[in-house]
Amino acid sequence: MLNYYKGAKVKKQELAKLVHEYGDAIITYRSEQSRKLKYNVCTLDFSTPYIQKKKNRAKETSETLLFFCWDTDSYRLLRPSNVSSVIPLSSVLKNEGRR
Repeated sequence: MLNYYKGAKVKKQELAKLVHEYGDAIITYRSEQSRKLKYNVCTLDFSTPYIQKKKNRAKETSETLLFFCWDTDSYRLLRPSNVSSVIPLSSVLKNEGRR
């Protein structure tokens, strides 16, 4: 079942729950600097050895959420208020349910 978030402002806890549920997700957001619409392929599952080897200096705050982005091969802080959509990567790859 395709279940994704699009549109209204999202809260930090809602975004975290959704991305944990999806495993990997395509997150579309508005850049704070350029105000352009951008996207990343992200996860909140930092348990893989590959991600654990990556260095991270970013610190999550009450207004941000720390993700690992597969497409940039780095950690990224995103403000949930800037997120415009969250789509499960499995729905795009057509492998839903194969986790």
